[in-house]
Amino acid sequence: MTEHERIAATLKPYADEPTVVRELHDVPPYRVYEVRLDGRRAVLKRDAHPRGHAADEGRVHEYVAQRTEAPVPDVIAVGDDHYVTAWSDTIAQTPETLDVNWARAAGAWLGALHDDTVGAFDGYGRPRDSGSGLELEGHSDWVDALMAKIDYHRAYLEEFGYADTADAVLQFLRTHPHALDGAGEPVLCHGDVHPEHVASVGETTAAIDFEHALVAPAEYDYWRTAIPYLEMRDDVDDAVRRAFRDGYEFVRSLPADLESQHPIYRAITGVAFLESVFLQRNVAPERRPAVADRLREAVSDALVDCRDASS
Repeated sequence: MTEHERIAATLKPYADEPTVVRELHDVPPYRVYEVRLDGRRAVLKRDAHPRGHAADEGRVHEYVAQRTEAPVPDVIAVGDDHYVTAWSDTIAQTPETLDVNWARAAGAWLGALHDDTVGAFDGYGRPRDSGSGLELEGHSDWVDALMAKIDYHRAYLEEFGYADTADAVLQFLRTHPHALDGAGEPVLCHGDVHPEHVASVGETTAAIDFEHALVAPAEYDYWRTAIPYLEMRDDVDDAVRRAFRDGYEFVRSLPADLESQHPIYRAITGVAFLESVFLQRNVAPERRPAVADRLREAVSDALVDCRDASS
C-alpha cells in the first residue's frame, strides 16, 4: 500500500471519495496533507513519530473553533492519530512575514484566545483528547505543571545527552518554589505563535497548529512568542515587539510584573527549543551539536539571572 493509499484509507470514514492532493509538511512528529473529501478541500495532520499527539491537538483546535472567538479553520474530524480541518485560504495564501501588521494582529488573536478561556479550566497542564472532547491533565499549581512539561522534554533530550539542561531547570524550580508566585489564572495557550501558524490578511486573522498547546498563565504564552520570535531574531526591531504587545493589550491587559518573569520563561523556552533541534530536523545534522550547545548555554545564563533575581 502506498502512502497516499494509506492516507485515503484513514480518510474513508469521512468521505465516499477521499483523495490526497499533496503533502504540505513533513516535520516530525507530524505529516500534513492537502486532501479532498468528496471534492471539499481539507487538511489532514497525522502522527509520524512516537512524540506525535495529533488527537490531542485536534481536540484543542476543535475547542477553540467551538468555544472561542479566536478564528481557526473548522474541525471536520478527530481520529486516534490524526485530525482533519477545513481548508483556509487565509492560512494558505498569506506570506510568512513577521512585520508590524502581523505582530499586532497576532497579539490581538492571542489576547482573544486567552480572554475567551478565562475560567474555563480549573488547573494547569496539558489538554488531552478524552475520546469525545477535551480534558485536562491538570495540576492545581502552575510550577507543578511546568515541572511536568520540563520532565516531558527531559525524557527525549536524555537520548541526545542534553537531559542535564532540563535537570538544571527542574532543580531551580524545586529549590525556588515561589519563583512563579502570582502567576496568572489558567487560560488556553497556543504555545507557538509565529507567521507559519497565525496568518493575517486585512481584517482577517486565523491560526492553526496547536501541537504545543498548554493550559497555563497568559504570560507563558506571551513570552513563548516574544522570546524566540521577536527578541532572538536580528531582523525584528522594537516596533514589531511593541506592536505584538499593543495588539495583545488592545484585547486584555498583561500582568504588571511581566518583565520580572522574563528570565524563567527564557529558560523554559530554551528547553523546548532544544528538543526541537533533534526532533524536528530543522537544523542540518552537522550543525545540531553547535546549535544545541548554544541553547544549553542560553538556558544556563537564564538560570543565573533567575538566581540573581531571587537573591
